[in-house]
Amino acid sequence: MSVPTIATTVDRTRLLPRSGIGVEAPWLIIAPPGNPVIRLDARLLDRVELIGRSPTAPLVASGIAIAGVAAAGFSLLPGGVFACAGLAYLAHERFSEARRRARSRDLLLALGDLEVALHVADGPEAAKGISEQLAPYTRDAPITRPEVYEDAKRRMRAQAEGKGDAAAKREIEHALLVGTDVVTLKDGFLSVGTNMSFRIAEVREYALRGANLPLPGGRLLQAAMGLLVVAAEERAQVGEDLAVLSKRVADYEAWSGHHAGR
Repeated sequence: MSVPTIATTVDRTRLLPRSGIGVEAPWLIIAPPGNPVIRLDARLLDRVELIGRSPTAPLVASGIAIAGVAAAGFSLLPGGVFACAGLAYLAHERFSEARRRARSRDLLLALGDLEVALHVADGPEAAKGISEQLAPYTRDAPITRPEVYEDAKRRMRAQAEGKGDAAAKREIEHALLVGTDVVTLKDGFLSVGTNMSFRIAEVREYALRGANLPLPGGRLLQAAMGLLVVAAEERAQVGEDLAVLSKRVADYEAWSGHHAGR
């Protein structure tokens, strides 16, 4: 994975208006108001998916409320008409929530066994658009772009020359940034720039609580996002699945008419 030139500014007109999320391929951009721009290289990820919250619980509550309306209507519950009105409202509200949940979509960023959810406040279509732009750069997706093909070939050569571990670590060094600060991993610490470090166990604890890492100047970084760097380091130590990588390259060459050496 080559290290691309990283812009120091972002065109906010190209970001989603509510969540401040966008794509400058291959980068996922997260730039909520008041926080420095966070950039994540999607080529580090195994996959990007859409997820939604389950509508089951609101539907169950709606069904119970409807049953209560029926019981109140037959005067089986004290309060008669008032119970009907209240339960009818509850049924409507829970059913509406179920519909909202069925339509809601968040992004799931996956690397190995680690899955990080990223909420997209701008709605399901916006989340789908972000996912579709990022997915071609991930490692589980079929190769469809020449630049992704070239990166895959570089990783194959590094593996063949016994330099896969060093190449993977170079990729990690530039995969996640907060403003101009690079997120790095060394000696059991996750560092954001040169002024702030967290023990990996501490980062995991923040992530389990769904919390952000507090950074100087009131800046924030989702702790689970930081764990993506940790997971990438663990993958680098194990080594990339060369058989999967080779198949993706071969499939692209067959599809595009490319051949090795051309």
